[in-house]
Amino acid sequence: MTYENESADLLALPLRKRIVFFGDSITDNGTYIRNLEAFFLKHLPEHRLEWINLGISSETAAGTSEADHPFPRPCVHDRLERALAETQPDWALICYGMNDGIYHPLGEERFDAYRSGVRRAVERVRGAGARVILMTPPPFDVTSTGGPALPAGMDDYSFERPYVDYNAVLDRYAAWVREYGEAEGLTVVDLRTPLGALIRERREADPGYRYGDGIHPNEDGHWVIARTILSRVFHLELERVPAWAEGGHSEFIRLVGERRAVLNAAWREHVGHTNPNKMETPPLAEALQQAEALLPAIERAALAEGGAESAEVGEWMGFACTDFYFGGRECIVVAPREAAPGRPWVWRSEFFGAFADADLALLEQGWHVAYCRLSHLYGCPYAAGQMEAFRAELTAKFGLAPKPVLFGFSRGGLYALRYTALYPDRVAALYLDAPVVDLRSWPGGQGAGRGAPEEWRDCLAAYGIAKSAPSPAEAARLAGEETERLLAALAAPARAGVPVLLVSGDADLDVPFEENGAVLERAWRAYGGTVSTILKPGGGHHPHSLPDVTPIVQFALAAVANRMQ
Repeated sequence: MTYENESADLLALPLRKRIVFFGDSITDNGTYIRNLEAFFLKHLPEHRLEWINLGISSETAAGTSEADHPFPRPCVHDRLERALAETQPDWALICYGMNDGIYHPLGEERFDAYRSGVRRAVERVRGAGARVILMTPPPFDVTSTGGPALPAGMDDYSFERPYVDYNAVLDRYAAWVREYGEAEGLTVVDLRTPLGALIRERREADPGYRYGDGIHPNEDGHWVIARTILSRVFHLELERVPAWAEGGHSEFIRLVGERRAVLNAAWREHVGHTNPNKMETPPLAEALQQAEALLPAIERAALAEGGAESAEVGEWMGFACTDFYFGGRECIVVAPREAAPGRPWVWRSEFFGAFADADLALLEQGWHVAYCRLSHLYGCPYAAGQMEAFRAELTAKFGLAPKPVLFGFSRGGLYALRYTALYPDRVAALYLDAPVVDLRSWPGGQGAGRGAPEEWRDCLAAYGIAKSAPSPAEAARLAGEETERLLAALAAPARAGVPVLLVSGDADLDVPFEENGAVLERAWRAYGGTVSTILKPGGGHHPHSLPDVTPIVQFALAAVANRMQ
């Protein structure tokens, strides 16, 4: 299998998977797993994934336990072999650490036990043939604990009397999880960064905000966990909170919660565990039947609450807009007050709403503006396929013109170019603003630009290069080959007469023009295509667009007029 095919396999949403979760009381609570199942049942109902929650309260991977804990803490290794045999997972998500440090200051013996326990768990899951997905321990928020927190140097600590800076201990644990996961080629879901951001944002708005009890997050924290898993594991980027996850009355989420409660208890007790607190539950086979019997009611409730699309009509910058889901992805269509003949439209490939003066000017001219969130896919071929499905949906449902004008800003240029290369007969024109063209330049930072290391890792994964490249040099070489393939494929739209407007600053330190825009300009013209370039003297990467967007608007209007002749 080539790395390109492997990339498509990893990025495509699975139709069938059995996904098992191992963790402590945060996983045992099950709310984030409920949210994950709810998202798929609501917005991707054709994807029937099986979610098995084997989280156990108080559990560790390290086998550690504080002296005054009410009972010896359970250890996942006491049940892992049986759990894997009983569940036979395709994927396993592992989240430990909160309890493993037993609320003490950092100690090398405990840290070693944690690392050893996680490694053993990974090896066992891999040995069972499942994909391993590691999650970092979530934050410990001492402000929310409400009880005493002890300074360093005390004889003992516990979850009821934690070390005051225990969150710093978890920082070390999480850093190791990320390093170990990367070295092993595993997907790692960083929960600390988004949950930490949630705590800061909530507390800035309300100084009295409590992050649950400091250990266990509230409903909003569980949504952030689910959203982060959807991003890192399923490549679904979400900014909005679905109505069913906002905490109001939703029959749909109530029924999903009822289904999860039946399944969670039955699976945990069927597999068995060493926590002395057991749950009364019917045999697994009976519980599975009960859970299955709830699905028709869940489906009816989902339809009653907007169905897979869950379209909502609102307003953007004084224009009517429709927010909806398509293929599980957030989408938006902004409508003009009166549509121009032929119903032309701007397609933002990334960064909807940013530097939008040209978008607004074209809305005033009767154009629509549309966007489908495909962030963090870096314009890979899989992303282009998703884009084509979105375009077909808009032409069918909204009656928009079959050939949009694509606006590709920064990394959005990768999406616009890839789509145009693959579907040259479905693009009216390209407006590219400081576009990324060569992956090595950005995010790779292999040339004159600054680069972006985290995005570089994500980009290599999106293209399937990460698993195929044994060294950074090989990764850069493969990324270069990918760029050359893209440039070669642009011959088709250039020869088909797709016009390009290229706007860049000549002092861009993030996406240098000479390594990106100039490369595209030379290739497009070599293929006989038309490129109009506006180079801003002394201009950096920002701001995008132009102080006077008239040239952009005139370019779009002329391109569509020529296509209609």
